[in-house]
Amino acid sequence: MKNLINFLAFTLLLFSIACSSSTDPTDELPETLVDAQKALKEKRRELKELKGKIAEIEAVIAQLDPGSKKEKRTPVTVQALTMKDFNHYVEVQGNVVTVQDPAYASSETGGRITELLVKEGQYIKKGDLVAKINLESIGKSILQLEESLSLAEDIFKRQENLWNQKIGSEIQYLQAKSQVESLKKNKESLQFELTKANVHAPASGFVDMVMLKEGEMSGPGTPIIQILNTKNLKVVASVPEIYLGKAKRGQKVTLQFPALNEQQSGKIVMIGRSIHPANRTFEVEASINSKNGLLKPNLLATMLINDYSVKEAIVVPDELILQDISGADFVMVTENDKAVKKVVKMGKGYNNETVIDEGLTGNETLVVKGARQISDGDLLKVLTEN
Repeated sequence: MKNLINFLAFTLLLFSIACSSSTDPTDELPETLVDAQKALKEKRRELKELKGKIAEIEAVIAQLDPGSKKEKRTPVTVQALTMKDFNHYVEVQGNVVTVQDPAYASSETGGRITELLVKEGQYIKKGDLVAKINLESIGKSILQLEESLSLAEDIFKRQENLWNQKIGSEIQYLQAKSQVESLKKNKESLQFELTKANVHAPASGFVDMVMLKEGEMSGPGTPIIQILNTKNLKVVASVPEIYLGKAKRGQKVTLQFPALNEQQSGKIVMIGRSIHPANRTFEVEASINSKNGLLKPNLLATMLINDYSVKEAIVVPDELILQDISGADFVMVTENDKAVKKVVKMGKGYNNETVIDEGLTGNETLVVKGARQISDGDLLKVLTEN
């Protein structure tokens, strides 16, 4: 076999000499452009014939001595494909709101605010004294009424004594009695109005806003402060109507708060009973933990609702799914150190991963780094990542 290889090499040498002898090396270089172009064309033809002969001889050598051919292998990294549970989520924007509507502390009667005993951000309990209203006019009215009542009671006693002695008319006696009773009721009414000078908190929570200050006039029912109970919060989101059957009461959801880089689990507590005609959405409310006041009303939130789940699915990272010129999706796998192209049919995708519905069994080894540089059938050199 070695003699045969030497013979082929000698034959190639003779052919090259023959080609070179077809032209006289002592010839002068062409002097005109046309002659130079003809000479170049002839030399290129001779070179092409020589390369063809070399390729034929190399093929014969490779056939007679397989060990003489050095195989080219493309370095790649791989990872084993594993089956796992896949979940797809619908992401909708929402806001943090209080479970209870804001409460307002207001005076039941009009008057000037003489004392404001709370400030914004302060936590107060239900029944705490919030402000005092100047009701001096009612106090003066009570004093005047007490003087009239004292006179009326004296007149009544005199009429009662006369009536007991069968002196005087019954009408005078009843009129005196009625006057006393009427003045007493008026006094009780004014005393009750006087108690309205103290404004108390109707609910527990934080003072979110002070609407009136000391010295300002407060009318009946005019809010003085706004109270928010931030211990009980919820997230309210508008969900497109196409997901109406995916959201259910009691279903667990994931709630993200981008401004705080926080995430927690919640549960759907209410689903709206109507579709908004303008944007075709319905409201979904989910309970949350306020985390010791870290979450604030009107904070932007993202609600993740699970609308699709598969157990033991074949899931492939999106970056490993390629597409050929015909538009077919495929992945590159390795079998016996060779690259194999697997055409696949993709399913749902989420979070940079996609379910493969057809084309893979789940036992393949995916080519990771280098997948875009190889073709079907290429020899591979698997590298180990450190």
